[in-house]
Amino acid sequence: MARKIAITNQKGGVGKTTTAVCLAAALRASGKKPLLVDLDSQGNASAAVGLIIENDERTLKDLILEKGQAADYIVATGWTDIIPSNNSLKDLEERLVRRQAWEMLKTVLEPVEAAYDFILFDCPPSFNVFTKNALAAAGEVMIPVDSGFFPLLGLKQLLEEIGFVKRSLNPKLELLGVLACKYDRRSSLSEQTYETLKSHFPDKLFRTVIRVNVDIVKAQIAQQNLFEYNPSSKGAEDFLALAKEIIHG
Repeated sequence: MARKIAITNQKGGVGKTTTAVCLAAALRASGKKPLLVDLDSQGNASAAVGLIIENDERTLKDLILEKGQAADYIVATGWTDIIPSNNSLKDLEERLVRRQAWEMLKTVLEPVEAAYDFILFDCPPSFNVFTKNALAAAGEVMIPVDSGFFPLLGLKQLLEEIGFVKRSLNPKLELLGVLACKYDRRSSLSEQTYETLKSHFPDKLFRTVIRVNVDIVKAQIAQQNLFEYNPSSKGAEDFLALAKEIIHG
């Protein structure tokens, strides 16, 4: 059965989608079979793996509305298998809230869980119905934070919301870890931020940090798998280390 990880942070620009996409690629490079679920109406994860979804193509929105077979909505890419999304997803939000459909995602994905080692949920940068669905479906939560800014301001509220979902919907939900992204060893602020995180999350801060690396951005612009674009890059090295840390603990 797949390990299901919700990758979330309410603050935008912290490296959440980059983490989701590159971790999926790293897990695949490590011999695992990942599925990425794009839960953001911006569709950034879908675009990052080379998919520009037109209105007549199947997306996560259609899967939820039609309650079809999840396998029919999965797209294989050079990075990972993915259930893509685009801006049509936002049209579904009000309907799901009105129906209090917090576990719809869990229900539609159950038939494909056995086919994957990992299912990664790329959540939107807000605690909306899709984030709540991801937390209800996942077993673990990963929180990427930007090492260039003080990260604890929004984490308290996020952890409270995760705790609410754990109490009300998903008692098995656990914090997998906090991940320091955009880490710059030349910056005292990055080091200070990491030490602050370490003091608050002594057992839940990943040993791996994701360093600032231009190849990550270049690979995304080229819509190429980082491990194909430059497998010797610092970015590839860091995400491979992260994948191994998650697999082996």
